[in-house]
Amino acid sequence: MSNLHRGFQVRQYRPWKVWLGVVLLIALMAMFFYMGKRYQSYQLDHLLLERETLVSRIAELETRNQNLVQKNAHLQGGSKIERDAYELANQELARLQRELLEQKEELVFYQGIVSPKDAALGVNLQSFEVRKKNNQNQYSYKMILTKSGKSTKKISGGTIVFIRGEKGGSVSELKLSDLVLENQGKDTKFAFKYFQVFEGDIALPEGFEPFEVEIAIKPTTKKVESFSETISWASVLSEGV
Repeated sequence: MSNLHRGFQVRQYRPWKVWLGVVLLIALMAMFFYMGKRYQSYQLDHLLLERETLVSRIAELETRNQNLVQKNAHLQGGSKIERDAYELANQELARLQRELLEQKEELVFYQGIVSPKDAALGVNLQSFEVRKKNNQNQYSYKMILTKSGKSTKKISGGTIVFIRGEKGGSVSELKLSDLVLENQGKDTKFAFKYFQVFEGDIALPEGFEPFEVEIAIKPTTKKVESFSETISWASVLSEGV
């Protein structure tokens, strides 16, 4: 008889092990949540520090710029040594002015990312730029989207860019995604916490003369509004290289 029951074993039920596992799981989830919040806070502090550094740098450049303007006024029209000094100062002035412009543009970019506390959650069209590549009607484009509001959640959605122009005496409208030289029709969706950059190369049809660009931003995140913006082609076109 004893051999018939040898396969049965009595095991003691230990509910404390189940509860211990539940507690450990909750603790791990809380730890990961806290680490995520700390990392997001670090990223935001870093952006704020970058912005403050740019503000200080711009103030310094503006002071140096003003001093060089005054120095040039004194040196202009003097001896050869003074004229040479004037030329060097003028070159330095031009370099400083270029750097100052770049710093101001970068500051605008960071200000677009670091929004005021009372700003509503939304998407900003930070910039859209087109640059001519060659004489074959080819251009490079760059579009930057930023987020407004202090929420650390991602904003998702899609963009559609239309280029309007004249060809053969009639107005036509082209989608930028259909003009891309590589990966034509590529995904124009976005999902970001702070900003996202879209860029690539396009080719316009022969005889097509663009006059404006319409950019439609269509978020899928709740409570984030869609919008569109129309900009003249002359405003988005940068000087080609």
